[in-house]
Amino acid sequence: MQQIAGMQRFWWRAQDEQTPEPLATRHSQARPVRPVTALQIPRGERRFRKSRRASRRLRKMALIVGALFLVAGGAAVFLPLHRLRSIDLGRTFDVEANALMIAAGFGINQVNVSGQHYAVDNDIYDALDLTNVKTFAAFDSEAALKRIERIPWIDKAQITRVYPGTLDIVVRERAPAVIWTRGNENYLVDATGRVLGPVPAANGWALPRVVGEGAQGDATLMLAALHQYPAIESQYAYAERVAERRWRIVLKNGTALELGADREIEGLEEIARARSVTPAFKGAPMIIDVRTPGRIAIRPADSKLARTAGLDKSSGASTVISSR
Repeated sequence: MQQIAGMQRFWWRAQDEQTPEPLATRHSQARPVRPVTALQIPRGERRFRKSRRASRRLRKMALIVGALFLVAGGAAVFLPLHRLRSIDLGRTFDVEANALMIAAGFGINQVNVSGQHYAVDNDIYDALDLTNVKTFAAFDSEAALKRIERIPWIDKAQITRVYPGTLDIVVRERAPAVIWTRGNENYLVDATGRVLGPVPAANGWALPRVVGEGAQGDATLMLAALHQYPAIESQYAYAERVAERRWRIVLKNGTALELGADREIEGLEEIARARSVTPAFKGAPMIIDVRTPGRIAIRPADSKLARTAGLDKSSGASTVISSR
């Protein structure tokens, strides 16, 4: 028996030497015939090799199918458990990550705030969300800025990270422009109409007052128009928004100027040019109505007696007609 080297190892053996038969020709004695040795692989060996290859394929297929069933079954079991425990796992991971960041010196352990006078410190700290964010890696400065600037008193804010663990917050507050009376409450309002907060008990604000629903949003335009007429502005007491459409300006002596909707400048111009209404700024309280373009209606504030003045816009002269 002899072993043949190669990629596959198998054994073979030669069959027993066969006795050559003489040829039937005349040359059979002249040339001797060499015995033929046939190389044959036993049938059992051939069947074994074929079955081994097939078994390998079957094993591979079985492994693949088994792996698929294992993955599918594991997913069916694991996913519900994962969903149930995802919050706990996430919290555990965040706690461990925060602990590592703090240990590395990236934790937030100090906050400095400057520039605030009327904004509440606690509102700024709450806007930073430091109860949930404890490291620089988890801190979103852009989102924190937006939250800080939503605080009524805050106009602009700036956040600076000072390593190893400090946040510097610099804020710029809004300036109140008017005092808005709504019901029994008084509020400070800036020039954009943003309500800043209640007027402090120790009221030291020398600001014009407006009254009524919607007055805080349109006060700036009305006051800008009034500023063009110093004689009227100097006697200003407050302005009332009527039906959220027009203004009634009340002077210090109680005289009321009834202005038309969206005609503040035109109405004040007519009143300033009419000499007949000037005594009403300081005398007995009157009602001066300029809601009708080109006409001024004057009547006492405490009686039904009315006086109607027809105003000539070109000359500024007026004719007074009394009626009961």
